[in-house]
Amino acid sequence: MEPYGKVILVTGASGGIGLECARALARAGARVVLAARSTPALAEAAAGIERVGGVAVPITMDVTCDASVRDGIAAALARFGHIDAVVNNAGNAGRLAFWAATEPGVTRDMFEIHLFGMERVSRAVLPSMLARGSGTIVNIASAVGWVPMPAAAASSAAKAAVLAFSESLRGELAGRGIDVLVFAPPHTRTAAGLSWQLEGPRMFDPDWVGEEFVRALRRGRPRFLAGASNRLLLLIQRLSPALASRIMTGIGLRAGARAAAATS
Repeated sequence: MEPYGKVILVTGASGGIGLECARALARAGARVVLAARSTPALAEAAAGIERVGGVAVPITMDVTCDASVRDGIAAALARFGHIDAVVNNAGNAGRLAFWAATEPGVTRDMFEIHLFGMERVSRAVLPSMLARGSGTIVNIASAVGWVPMPAAAASSAAKAAVLAFSESLRGELAGRGIDVLVFAPPHTRTAAGLSWQLEGPRMFDPDWVGEEFVRALRRGRPRFLAGASNRLLLLIQRLSPALASRIMTGIGLRAGARAAAATS
């Protein structure tokens, strides 16, 4: 999909990867709707895009709340008349910790925002897309959705669910003018990314990830993994799942041990 002139809504757009994707989309000529819970941060982010000539509209939205999502999508449709694409980016990486040491509810909370939040937004925007016979839903994934990592059990499970949901929905909507894409960013130098101290994977700058996202949208691949380490890991997983698991297990166990030592 060519972003120029399109109305694209990005959730979790007040900072991090979401904001960089929104900035890159605006530079490519898209009219972006920035959605997140923090009204002041959203207003500042939208103003920054507008100052450099982009079109950006902030809409306060909590993806864990049905009414908030419904009202946010309605506000975007009232402003522009349609939504060409939605980017389900809202989420958080959580903290690295061995599952047995985490508080009850951590996994449920991760699913609430990553999976059910994505589902709420998709369900709210889909009827208008189907009515037009056109639209794109992009769900943000992670390498740990393909190859689970110790010390990130909840994140791995939630992102694996996002992948499965995306594949199923893509099949259901085939032939109806709606694309369902998955974009997996690499380890990125954001607040969330910096909280995961991992050995091995290169850390990428957020603006590079935003530009890669625009490239992925233009190419329209069902699955787009940004960064060589992401792609290499998935290739290894296809050729030798056991080897990919050993690699990720080593990374996760070392990171989990460091995180546990830092909090002891």
